[in-house]
Amino acid sequence: MQVLVDEAWTSDEELLQSLREASTPAPAPQVTDVGHDLIRERLADQERELTRLTTMAKIVEQNLTLNEKQVAILDGRITAMSDEKLKNQDVKTLLRLGASSEVLDLDAADCPTCHQPLSNVEVGHVGPVLDLDATISLLSSQIRTFEEMQRQARESATESRVSYRVIQRSVDTCRMEIKALQADLVVPGEYPSSGDIAKRVAAEVRLSDFTRAREAVQEFLVEMQELADSIFEVRSELSNLPNVTPQEDYRRRDMLQRSVREQLTDFGFSSYDAELVSIDEETLRPEREGLNLDTDASASDVVRTKIAYLNGIREVANSLRTQHPGFLMLDEPRQHELDEDHFRATLRRLAECSDVGDQVIATSAASVSALSVMLGTAQAKVIDLGSQRLIRPATRENPMDY
Repeated sequence: MQVLVDEAWTSDEELLQSLREASTPAPAPQVTDVGHDLIRERLADQERELTRLTTMAKIVEQNLTLNEKQVAILDGRITAMSDEKLKNQDVKTLLRLGASSEVLDLDAADCPTCHQPLSNVEVGHVGPVLDLDATISLLSSQIRTFEEMQRQARESATESRVSYRVIQRSVDTCRMEIKALQADLVVPGEYPSSGDIAKRVAAEVRLSDFTRAREAVQEFLVEMQELADSIFEVRSELSNLPNVTPQEDYRRRDMLQRSVREQLTDFGFSSYDAELVSIDEETLRPEREGLNLDTDASASDVVRTKIAYLNGIREVANSLRTQHPGFLMLDEPRQHELDEDHFRATLRRLAECSDVGDQVIATSAASVSALSVMLGTAQAKVIDLGSQRLIRPATRENPMDY
């Protein structure tokens, strides 16, 4: 380990040895033995050192103040952009659920809030604006940039704070030695040298601080060595793993992909060709290359995709006899005005679960008669809740109050 001492790097062993020698107990020499000339020379050196340390402390303090202000500013900026991103994500969710997009038309001639004409407002033509996806992407990029700036500012503030404390300790030690040397110039010559005593005390303090720091570093080195050994073992195990995906995994993924595509076709998926939907090898989630299924498909097709994916997992799990419980619950699969033909195909596909011993529960606002017609001869049980609700009303006595 190398330590910076007086702008020069030295090993920890050499520094430890020099501090031990400087703090070795010994009778303090008399002022006469030291000599007033040498005392004045040492006093001048310490005064120059104090001036240098004081100047350095002011610079570090200024840097610390600037870094702390920058961290506070970045905190506020990140919070504001995160709130703005959340608002845009909420709007995107509303649009996906079927809300009108007229409120986003910033190039319209009327105010989207009060619907009054904007022809007399001195803003001119708004011009092209970013869509929601581009806005969210831009905000995410800006947030990442500001978070990196914030991290660097925090690190700089921490370094400045530590440096300031170290310099202040050096300033205190330097002032103590200056007072001791000044006292040596006015005391009788047979008095012990206060400057020598102060120098020895300062060396003892530095020796104590350095010993504790060295022991802490040694503990960290032991922990880092254990971590390095663990990393080596994990990397060795990873290197022994096969470099290719097992064929069984490919087979399972292909079975799920075929099931999802087949169901999407039956359910009336129309945003694009259902054959373009694939199952990602890493996430095992449905995707289309270059597009986002949640935003680049219609709201009803998003519902179709979720039903096909969840039911496809159940079907594949049953055929492979996996640990899947064979149970699926769907809340109103006819969201976003799914037409009757496609809803009929969805219900009949889900009803096939009875053939293999699985169970699917689906809620619907349709009448019992309508559901019976759509199910046809499919093996399914329709339960009419009538005016009842699955959510019970709150009681006067809340058990959580206890």
